[in-house]
Amino acid sequence: MKLYIKAFSSYRGNLDEFDVKKELKQRYKRDTRRQDRFIHLALYGALQLQDKIDLKQDDELYITSGVGNIDVIQKSNISVNENKDYLKPFDFINMLGNTTSYHVATALGLKGKNIFQISNNFTFINSLISIYASLNISKKEAIYGCVDLATNPQSLIKRVLGVSKETEVLSAVNYQKLSLNSNKAMASIEFDTKSYSLEEVNTLVSKSESKVIYSDKDIYFETQASYYINRAIEQKEDLFYIDSFEDKYKIVMVDIY
Repeated sequence: MKLYIKAFSSYRGNLDEFDVKKELKQRYKRDTRRQDRFIHLALYGALQLQDKIDLKQDDELYITSGVGNIDVIQKSNISVNENKDYLKPFDFINMLGNTTSYHVATALGLKGKNIFQISNNFTFINSLISIYASLNISKKEAIYGCVDLATNPQSLIKRVLGVSKETEVLSAVNYQKLSLNSNKAMASIEFDTKSYSLEEVNTLVSKSESKVIYSDKDIYFETQASYYINRAIEQKEDLFYIDSFEDKYKIVMVDIY
C-alpha cells in the first residue's frame, strides 16, 4: 500500500517550555476557551499544516494518539475520586476523542469524514491502513494528525505506556496531507498489514539502501513514526522505519522526491 505526502507539520518538545495556548491566541487568533492542552496541541499542528498547503472542505480528517487526552482523565479522576467533587461538563466532553476532531475540523473549515482513532499498539500504521482503504473508495485526500501529550507527573503516562522510569516522554504533534495522487508530492510512504519477525526485519534491513530507524525507547511518544517520517522529508533522506511491540515488528518505507 502506498500513499503520497503533499505537506507536513511537526512539533516535538516539552510543553512546560512552550506555551501552545499563547501561540494559538497570538499567532492564529484562536479562541481557546473550554479547551485543554491536548486539544491545543492538535490545533497547533493542524494550523501549521494549513499554513503550508491549501486544504479542501471535503478532505478527510484522521487523528490518532497513543493514549488520547490523558490530562483531562487525570484531572477528572482527582476531582471525583480524591476531592469527592463532581465531574465538570467540559472535562467530560473533552475526554471524548471526537471532541478534538471536532475542534480541528472547525478550525480548518472541513466538512468531510472525521475520525478519531486509537488502536492497541501500532496505532500510526493501523490508522494509515484505514486511510488508504477509505481514500480508495472516496478518491479524496486526507489530513492525518498524530497527537501525544506527556502528563505531569510523567510517571502516570509511563505506567500507561509501559515504558521504563528512565525513559523521557515528550509531547508531540505531527500532521501529513495524504493522497493517492503523486502529483506535487514531497514523498511517498509505503506500508502493509503484515507483522514481521526480528529475523525477517534484519533481512530487509540488510537489503535496504535507506536510512534505518528503530522506534526510540529512550525518548518516547507513541506515534513517533509520524515525527521521523516528517524529519526524513526535511532532511531529504529515504527512510526505513521499524516499529515494534514485544516480538512483533511493522515497517514503513519513505521515498523522498
